[in-house]
Amino acid sequence: MLHHYVFIKYQPDTPAEHIQAFCQKMLALPASIAEIQQLEIGHDLLHDERSWDLMLIMQFESIAALRSYQQHTEHQAAAQFNSPHVANVGSLDCSGPGKVPA
Repeated sequence: MLHHYVFIKYQPDTPAEHIQAFCQKMLALPASIAEIQQLEIGHDLLHDERSWDLMLIMQFESIAALRSYQQHTEHQAAAQFNSPHVANVGSLDCSGPGKVPA
């Protein structure tokens, strides 16, 4: 199992409506992209200097499944829709929370 976390920091003037629309687009993806085993979205509550605005929490069977998802046209469209408002993005891919790296 591959856990895929994406962290998004939006530009300060990003409308809340845009963020909601992006979240709706992302939450619709599992219906058309079979590789997505789980998708959750977290919104920041603290808005501290080091905070990220949004976190995507996803699970895939393998790295190959993640790569297939990343190349899917619907994922590409959602990313392109979001891109003009993104100030920074980061990701973390791991075998699972709580596991100590070898």
